[in-house]
Amino acid sequence: MSEVKKVSVGIADLAQLTELLEAIASDILILNQLPPDERIRLLVAAGRVLHPESQVLRRRIKENRSARKREKESKDRVIRAATAIRTARLGSVFVPAPKQLGHAGQNVAEASALVQSAKLEKPRSCYVCKAEFTTVHFFYDSMCPTCAPFNYEKRFQSASLAGKVAIITGARMKIGYQSALMMLRAGARVVVTTRFPHDAALRFTAEQDFAEWKDRLQVHGLDLRHSPSVEAFCRQMSQTLPRLDILINNAAQTVRRPPGFYAHMMALEAQPAHELPPPARALLRQHEDFKVTLAGPIDTRWVTEWHAGAPAGLVGISSSAALSQIPYTCDDAASAEHFPEGKLDADLQQVDLRKVNSWRMALADVPTAELLEVQLVNAIAPFILCSKLKPLLLRGEKAEKHIVNVSAVEGQFNRHTKTDKHPHTNMAKAALNMMTLTSARDYAADGIYMNAVDTGWVTDEDPAELSKNKQANHDFQPPLDIVDGAARVCDPFFSGFNSGKHSWGNFLKDYFPA
Repeated sequence: MSEVKKVSVGIADLAQLTELLEAIASDILILNQLPPDERIRLLVAAGRVLHPESQVLRRRIKENRSARKREKESKDRVIRAATAIRTARLGSVFVPAPKQLGHAGQNVAEASALVQSAKLEKPRSCYVCKAEFTTVHFFYDSMCPTCAPFNYEKRFQSASLAGKVAIITGARMKIGYQSALMMLRAGARVVVTTRFPHDAALRFTAEQDFAEWKDRLQVHGLDLRHSPSVEAFCRQMSQTLPRLDILINNAAQTVRRPPGFYAHMMALEAQPAHELPPPARALLRQHEDFKVTLAGPIDTRWVTEWHAGAPAGLVGISSSAALSQIPYTCDDAASAEHFPEGKLDADLQQVDLRKVNSWRMALADVPTAELLEVQLVNAIAPFILCSKLKPLLLRGEKAEKHIVNVSAVEGQFNRHTKTDKHPHTNMAKAALNMMTLTSARDYAADGIYMNAVDTGWVTDEDPAELSKNKQANHDFQPPLDIVDGAARVCDPFFSGFNSGKHSWGNFLKDYFPA
């Protein structure tokens, strides 16, 4: 028998073959005209098509099953990609979608009908309640029809904060920035802290409604890693603010970024404030005045715990941006290739191309310097702020005051889905949760309602290459965005002021006590 040659077969060839087989079947004796070898070859081939060998049959079944699975996955990807939370990520710069607008300019009903006209082939587990669902919300791709509308409405929740004063740390971008905007648009006077005050000021001035709240915002430079500076900041706020109604400990270090990550910002931060555009300069006026007072004699009662006399220098205030340029021996030296010049992400933050970061490190891998930084920013600074600002929170008429400690479920003492990675951030969040649990009752007795809040899964902290692979291979994207995170941060006081019921001592996950 001659060797079987592989030939390309198309649909047209199969149609022609069908006609030939039907013709042969109508005159089966025509096969006798073939030489015996050719007749046997034809019959064997026909038999293998009708009754394939078990190995071939198994492979064919497996291939068909895989093809159907790929087809279903492809259809589901298209449906998920059409949700508004995903289409918003396609832009070079993140812009929150206004309420009543889905993607492509459609209203909620139209957008919802577009996405929900097709059901998911494979049920998904709801990010919030874990129930399986196939009907996709027009905005969220990871929530069931019950949880999605509730979470969507919470994005636009507000309450009157007129006359109230708030302090929020780490509000230059992402969740902190969106939280500050929510409070400003609700009528509050807001004090923002960040290591990079010039950049933060310019970001706020770029908002379309900046003129409506510009007189109620001030931006301060503060590096929370320098505890004496945190105490001095508390003293300054107590001396300059008439009252304090809301304290949000939002700033958190999840992954340490080496000096190269921030290098592109140094020219702007080193520029004298008086050279900035007038709107930005106005936001920094109180911070600049504060730095001037640091050059002269200062009241050291707040910092006597450190040493007698004036502190050597409150560099966390006067040089908050410059401190980011102090290298550690654990920092990777190849900054240029890891932090390409001019490459920014959707939050206008430097792209980080490192293949490894501390989010994937186990206990024995985490550098000591990063361990200490995380504790200072995530636990020590909130402790100082809650402690030293309590007199300011109590100042004035008796009214409901709020402290929100931004935390995470990783800080809870249970296993569930917790891995052995990033133990240093987990222990910092656990400390913050325990401070909340321990002190909430004490503060509530004075009308200060303290809660810890999980912002939800907003950012994929894995190295960029791994994140891309997860998206390409598994269609993974975080289930929430920074507006969802900010809505969770602001919910304790928005809900409290709207309902008149102020909770305290809770760890809030997806708006409810966990």
